[in-house]
Amino acid sequence: MNITHDHEPKANRIRKKMAKLVGHGQNTYTPTQVVVEKAKGCTLWTVDGKKLVDFTSGVLVQNLGYLHPTYEKYWADYRKGLPRNAYNMVTELFTEASERLLKTMKKNPKAQKLLWAASGSEAIQKAMWTTLHRYPDRPIMVATRYGFHGKKGLADDVSGESSKNPNVKFISFPMSGDEDPAFFQKELDALSKAYPGQIALLITEPYLGAKGSYHPPAWYHALLQEWCNKNDIPFIFDEVQSCFGRTGNMYAFETYGVQPDLVVLGKGLANGEPAAVVAGRTDLIEALDYGEASDTYSASTSACAAVCATLDVFKEEKIVSQVRKTMVLLEKKLEALQERFPFIQAVRGEGMVYGIEMDSAERANRCVLAAYHGTGKEGVHFLGPLAQKVLRISPPLIITEKELNHGFSLIEKAWAKIAL
Repeated sequence: MNITHDHEPKANRIRKKMAKLVGHGQNTYTPTQVVVEKAKGCTLWTVDGKKLVDFTSGVLVQNLGYLHPTYEKYWADYRKGLPRNAYNMVTELFTEASERLLKTMKKNPKAQKLLWAASGSEAIQKAMWTTLHRYPDRPIMVATRYGFHGKKGLADDVSGESSKNPNVKFISFPMSGDEDPAFFQKELDALSKAYPGQIALLITEPYLGAKGSYHPPAWYHALLQEWCNKNDIPFIFDEVQSCFGRTGNMYAFETYGVQPDLVVLGKGLANGEPAAVVAGRTDLIEALDYGEASDTYSASTSACAAVCATLDVFKEEKIVSQVRKTMVLLEKKLEALQERFPFIQAVRGEGMVYGIEMDSAERANRCVLAAYHGTGKEGVHFLGPLAQKVLRISPPLIITEKELNHGFSLIEKAWAKIAL
């Protein structure tokens, strides 16, 4: 499908060419299909001269924004003189990035060793492999329903609400806000009774992102961890989209007060470079022998340099402290938006990641387009709706109060034109 917009001759030409050359399955559906010419900070510029406030962080990746000057300098310095690909080579940078990452996870004493990957779904698979190799006589895998862990292999098997893999069993995730912990405990106890000594892992996300931004009460993950500990079942925390400050702490396991056996990091970990990591117990990580977790681009020089550069900026600019201030303003802005527009059915989230649920899928898409078109010269960039009618709000963590206010001002003006 070739998307076009009025008054965008350059972008329409590029979109048309892309449609001829690339399968549409390459991208998730976003009604704007913005064609970017340049980006800096929290701003995107289109090829036709439109200026957009970015409310996506490129899908929770560019936590430090685009072309952050300090990050770009450090990234280039770290990788200077080194090969881009370091497959089966060891560099000091590789060990430095690994050591520094583990030090940032000191609040979880189970984060003892790492495995690297080039994407989140690959890292999820590696995390799952470690448990299946560690416990080869345990075929059962437990996942929380409606989670999203990737589109490949085992990561896909444990995503959604059903699985083609008969060894995957789903448990409920709290979504209404008034659930009884006893209900979830009963589900867990039924599984341990049905499959005694056969469960290799339990995997969950801190919050359900793709399903529409559902954030559980504090007791939920503690309940899962207690059950895992009691039954000697590895607890996997998928922090691919929540790590590095997004929930108001460096890691979501801190926000939810748990110490998972394996934590999977990605997206914001390297601020745009392809990188992901599994951090966890030594006995699990070392369950994979030589070559069983290797792949061409894991821990590339560029990825390791990017992780170190990101950690430098987080420390020097006190990014997590900034988040804790900005998230207060973000919540207030979203509450005001909900009060103004009756078609907003719910606002759910925490830190710097929220979902705005609209009254219909059609309305959600119209809101994305209206924000994009904005005043003609300026607008706000959203991705396509989650779960058909939920707009994700996830601006770069460095967004200023002025930029946030401006973005919401543009949204209010744009959505005021949409019929109630």
